[in-house]
Amino acid sequence: MQQSDTQAKAYEENAAEFRKLDDQIHSMREAARARLMGNGWEPDSNGGIPCLACPCPAFEFGPNGRCGRDTCHHSLGAHDLPV
Repeated sequence: MQQSDTQAKAYEENAAEFRKLDDQIHSMREAARARLMGNGWEPDSNGGIPCLACPCPAFEFGPNGRCGRDTCHHSLGAHDLPV
């Protein structure tokens, strides 16, 4: 299927918006990590993906992209993903 010029432009605009969103999420994670580290938090070195929104020790895949850990249930985006 060949795309039209208007579709190509729409894809370009979508890609730009997603890059902006990725930049905002990255910035939010950095700020959350810095806030926690400034208050004595140290990232776990066991290779887990800790939550930045609650004391959940590591992300466990669950339904709808949310942490399956009973004590968390935040989305993957709330976790300290590797850069």
